[in-house]
Amino acid sequence: MNWLIPSLLVIIPSLFSASYFSGRFRELSVISAAVTLLLALAINLLRIKEADFFLVDSLSRILMLTVSSVYLLSTLFALGYHHNLGESRNMRVHLSMMHIFAASMLFSLAVNNYGLLWIGVEATTITSALLLVIEEDALNVEAAWRYVIIVSAGLAISLISIIMIYDAFGTLEISELIAIHHAMNTTVEIAAATALIGFGTKAGLAPMHGWLPDAHSEAPSEISSMFSGVLLPVALFALYRVYQIAYSPGIEQLFLFFALLTLVVVALLLPSQRFYKRMFAYSTMENMALILIGFVVGGIGYLGAVILLVSHAFGKAGAFYSSGNVLSVFKTKRIDRVTGLRDSMPQTSASLLLSALAVTGSPPFGAFIGEIFIFFAVIRHGFFLAAAVMLVTLLISFSAINMKVGGMVFSGPSETMKNEAGLLQRSVAMVSVGISALVTLLYLLAGGM
Repeated sequence: MNWLIPSLLVIIPSLFSASYFSGRFRELSVISAAVTLLLALAINLLRIKEADFFLVDSLSRILMLTVSSVYLLSTLFALGYHHNLGESRNMRVHLSMMHIFAASMLFSLAVNNYGLLWIGVEATTITSALLLVIEEDALNVEAAWRYVIIVSAGLAISLISIIMIYDAFGTLEISELIAIHHAMNTTVEIAAATALIGFGTKAGLAPMHGWLPDAHSEAPSEISSMFSGVLLPVALFALYRVYQIAYSPGIEQLFLFFALLTLVVVALLLPSQRFYKRMFAYSTMENMALILIGFVVGGIGYLGAVILLVSHAFGKAGAFYSSGNVLSVFKTKRIDRVTGLRDSMPQTSASLLLSALAVTGSPPFGAFIGEIFIFFAVIRHGFFLAAAVMLVTLLISFSAINMKVGGMVFSGPSETMKNEAGLLQRSVAMVSVGISALVTLLYLLAGGM
């Protein structure tokens, strides 16, 4: 019966997408997300592990819980953020597609086949692209097209990787291939390099990241939260699945090179950012690169990657929820046009500032512990140049983000009267940030993976 709960985890949000046809579509949307979260909790508490159609291991269990949690928070946020849409067709479509989007991510995390994993990741592209255009703005549509074209091209390349894996082993069953201690060959190494380009495009690694800043900036804030918080980690999960069966010293160095390149690109671009949602989008690239480094070096670095992944998911979701609240009042995404948040939006300013600290690795947030673990794992492996690049780029990114957010919160008089966002929106943002701070404690209480 281990197959039942993972099946329901995918089926429930898929079925609730039919809430489009109900007059109670808002209530049904919350029920769908809440039930999905309960199922993900059950998978973690019962330690379900099935290696048939489904493969649920420690990493996928944690990611399922993270995806389900952000799915619920984003659903709640959307109900307040888009209140002006009322019972419109756009709102119905938006919530229905959020359910299918969540289902496709959960499917990707659960399946025990590289081919089905690729299908699941491709499905996240199709479903999430439609979520960019709820407001039918020209910039939204342009960002959606760029997202679909670039990411689909990347995933087409990753399909070549899947075909090469089948050619090398004669099977695509993930659990079987991970368990086999096979000799590395050229075909598998090329498959891993191809997967790095393909899935790396979806994960936002440089230089394949061209779609990411626009998509995150133009998407509604709850979708930006799901993109940054859980969609990119799902793509990174797919890439790691390939790395698990394709490790070699050369592949390790190649993966590290692209991760470090991403850190350098982000450090060069962040200080010049003028729009706060784009700034947080580049921050997501930084965190994905750090997580990939942790996965590659393994050991305590792997543990740090998992902690960082979960802490970042909630911290970045909180950052985009808070950004949405700012946007709803100030009507601008420009950093220099948002001043005096502390006076005009005191609760939102608190959640925004805490979110910025969370995603840049400040204590007591889990990202701090995760980054420390990854850094020491890199040192332990003797990658001293990589450690130096990490240290310099992280300091630059930390300073750039927190100085800009600090300016929005503390400097200058406010251009608006005191006018907070709705209670539901503020609460969701603060809860998300709070979870980010509790990640390490929750991990310890759970007794590890």
